[in-house]
Amino acid sequence: MKNIKVKYLESDIAIVIPTKDRPKKIYNLLESISKQNFLCGRIIIVDGGKCIKKIIDKFKNTLNIEYYITKKPGQIRQRNFGLSKLDVNTKLVALFDDDIVLTRFALKNMLSFWNNTDSNTAAVSFNIINEKPEKHTFIKGLMGLTGPYQGKILSSGRNTSILSIKKDIRSQWVSGGATVWKLNILKNNYYPEKNVRWAILEDVIYSYPIGKIYPLYVSVNSKVKHEHEYDLEINRKYEYYGKSETLWRFYFVNKHKELSKYKYFWTQFSTIFARVILGIVFFKKKHLDFAMGQIIGLKKIFIAKIKNKDFNLLMKDSNFID
Repeated sequence: MKNIKVKYLESDIAIVIPTKDRPKKIYNLLESISKQNFLCGRIIIVDGGKCIKKIIDKFKNTLNIEYYITKKPGQIRQRNFGLSKLDVNTKLVALFDDDIVLTRFALKNMLSFWNNTDSNTAAVSFNIINEKPEKHTFIKGLMGLTGPYQGKILSSGRNTSILSIKKDIRSQWVSGGATVWKLNILKNNYYPEKNVRWAILEDVIYSYPIGKIYPLYVSVNSKVKHEHEYDLEINRKYEYYGKSETLWRFYFVNKHKELSKYKYFWTQFSTIFARVILGIVFFKKKHLDFAMGQIIGLKKIFIAKIKNKDFNLLMKDSNFID
């Protein structure tokens, strides 16, 4: 990393948190922020669910919180609303999902990283330490699922993990819910809003093009935990996951000429085969459902190709959007 003369202060950082109907999660996140001994400039919470003002009030004497309620929920929409409230007094923006919990000194270590990094850096992700990266093997590499290095975009369109890193890394993508961005980068690269139930790959789709121009990093000492939970209440959930992942991954590969559609299809077909075998051998219906979702997604892609249909219109399929 290059030494630079520009130094950021604690007050230069704002935190933006979209949330919806997760009062326990937002309490845990705010409590972890309050223990940082870090006086960030602003904390903006955008709530798309039931009012959590009682929880916010518990931190009014320790945190500089601004609380907004929006009638149009949606993680990306809420995030954009929070960003619209920021001005030139904010230099850096920490985007957190509401199920993140900061370890002690996470913000101080992040600020230190920014004060010692390349002046052109666009974003730095926190190190999520309670989840393990998928282990790279020869077979998984052959399938186009994994690679030997973290933070890479494979030609199949798959992204290798940035979880539990052991050293600072320069990455080709960064997390959507645990990352600090330069505000001017976010302002100049609008986060497109998508009316989807599950914002799969939104962080990769957004950050990868920026990473072609500006450096992106993951800071090993800026440690957080991800208390993740899937809370989608939809029928045939894993089928939906399989279809969504298949469609959005193709959308991503289709946008970038350096990525390979042939390798994308190879990865999809090989993973469908693997999931069917796993589902039959271990009696795991979720694997079969996910594979069925992948097949449905591929069918939609092939029909769109045969009919020479605009793939962007396919992404607005009423079965795919809320």
